[in-house]
Amino acid sequence: MSEINTVNTAGAPRTAPVMLTWIVLGVAWGAFLLPQAGSGLLIGWPLNLVAFCLSIVVMTRGRTVAGILAMAASVIVSPLIYLLGLLLLMLTTAFNDVEIDIQESGPVPEHRAPPVPVETPSLQMTLYSSSQQKNVI
Repeated sequence: MSEINTVNTAGAPRTAPVMLTWIVLGVAWGAFLLPQAGSGLLIGWPLNLVAFCLSIVVMTRGRTVAGILAMAASVIVSPLIYLLGLLLLMLTTAFNDVEIDIQESGPVPEHRAPPVPVETPSLQMTLYSSSQQKNVI
């Protein structure tokens, strides 16, 4: 009966996913640096959370120093890289806006004196008195 309840621990110990943690952090940092709106929020931060969880797994499997370094990179370095990516995004969009503004502004008008109004004949109906109507007809 005791054989059923025992767990076989004689197998190979599970290794800590240290390399995977750094790969996920690298991909998250790459997403932070892409000058594409939303890539940092939609791709980078979820991957950063995955790397943070993997660093906890690394620490629980006996690689404490590697786990603490990965966790520190996830908590301290990632926000700095995210802010750098935001700066890159603002710079790229700032120069794109200047080009669009120049194209949309059109030609520069010359300053001239206002044109002199010319009287044009118009068809107006006037009210004549009955004596003037007889003379017109």
